[in-house]
Amino acid sequence: MTDKLNITRHREGHEVLDYDRYPQHLLSVIANRLTSYSSSQYLSQFGLGSVEMRVLASLAYQPNQKAAEVCSLISIDKAAASRAIAKLDSQDLLIGETATPNGKQKRWSLNDKGWILHQQFLSVVIERHERVIKEIDERELVQFVGTLHKLIHNIEVLDTE
Repeated sequence: MTDKLNITRHREGHEVLDYDRYPQHLLSVIANRLTSYSSSQYLSQFGLGSVEMRVLASLAYQPNQKAAEVCSLISIDKAAASRAIAKLDSQDLLIGETATPNGKQKRWSLNDKGWILHQQFLSVVIERHERVIKEIDERELVQFVGTLHKLIHNIEVLDTE
């Protein structure tokens, strides 16, 4: 059995989480700070928030998705996805094609205007990514991404238990 990272420490006679070593805390800090920064950047540059831009990016990555598929891909709830799709659609950035005979579900893709916005968004994301990973070795990043995928898998297993 391998040694595991100790995520606790003792403080005033009690065992407490060690926030300097607890991966879930560190991931939350990174995600919250990046989301806050990105959201204000997207609002000022594009007039859309981070959820709308994540939905836009997911439709570029995988066109012709139903809202439920967008939710699964980017891990957001159905209401947030529906609001984001409605906002993107109201700004004439999407093509919505009926996915079922009764017309209740649509499959969404980017239209030409959506693709133009996506290219602008992608430039912003790539520039920010380069700044965030500054001074981190490529080997470290590859290993970190692999570790993140393992964590995601483990969480998916927890969800099914």
